[in-house]
Amino acid sequence: MRKLLLLGLVLCCAAPVGATTLIKIVATVNNDAVTSYQLEKRLATAMATDATKNQLNREEHRELKLKILDQMIDELLVEQRVREIGLKVTEDEITRAIEDVQRQNKLTLEQLKKALSAQGMDFAEYRANLGKEILRYKLIGREVRSKIEVTRSEIREYFNTHQAEYRQPPTLQLGRISYPLAKDASLKEKEILLQKAEVVRQQLLNGKPFTEVLTRLDSDAEGGDMGEMIEEEMNPTLREAVSGLKTGEVSKPAEALGSIHIFQVLNRTPAQAELTEELSQQIEQILSQQNSETRFAEWKKELRKGATIEIRL
Repeated sequence: MRKLLLLGLVLCCAAPVGATTLIKIVATVNNDAVTSYQLEKRLATAMATDATKNQLNREEHRELKLKILDQMIDELLVEQRVREIGLKVTEDEITRAIEDVQRQNKLTLEQLKKALSAQGMDFAEYRANLGKEILRYKLIGREVRSKIEVTRSEIREYFNTHQAEYRQPPTLQLGRISYPLAKDASLKEKEILLQKAEVVRQQLLNGKPFTEVLTRLDSDAEGGDMGEMIEEEMNPTLREAVSGLKTGEVSKPAEALGSIHIFQVLNRTPAQAELTEELSQQIEQILSQQNSETRFAEWKKELRKGATIEIRL
């Protein structure tokens, strides 16, 4: 509901329509009516919030008016259904919704009221609109969502179709053994450390476990398990040193960041997409929302079929 309620913040009301010589009924929906004043007010709001609508020709302007009237008829049908089944919204629910809007937008109550005033809407009208949004949400839950079931096969089909979106990048686990270099190390000193690194490398290549080699290092060496890393996010020098190495293989000694390093690939995990329970729940919510929107549109059409509607525009 949060997404639905946040929409309430951006609702705006157009400036008062100019003096009207005649207010007439432009549509009847069962026992309720839509007046020309209501329609013109909604039309003015639409045009005020979208500058391109001020450039419409006469025919386009009429099409826009008919489209807005159609929306108002749908809204009236929904309101009638809400009354019919006795759905209610309490003042506490509206207050909590407003607090949620404040929290999401980091606004105090006074800041929210000022923002609404700048859009031409007073706080009482905003509360009323928010109440309608809550009722609409309740109605969708009762009439639509409660009747929607997302099957495991639908979740699996969606997952298979969108695997690229859920694919985890390839990772690798590295073991590191390093020989720090003194800032003023001579070529001979560097050569000695390179030879030591090569001896350790050969031990690893001969199958000696990394942990065992690590515990028997000379005092001038250090190292450890670097954990699991995403290869594409690794330091470029490190990525180059282990590029193409398979599990168990060892890099050649490489100098970087003031040390001579050798790396052993302890494990590689290829890119994969796994349908976990958590992911299944996320997909179920996506499909439920999609199905709700489709079913709600169908439900409104069914309401229209059973309604007496007359357009007098």
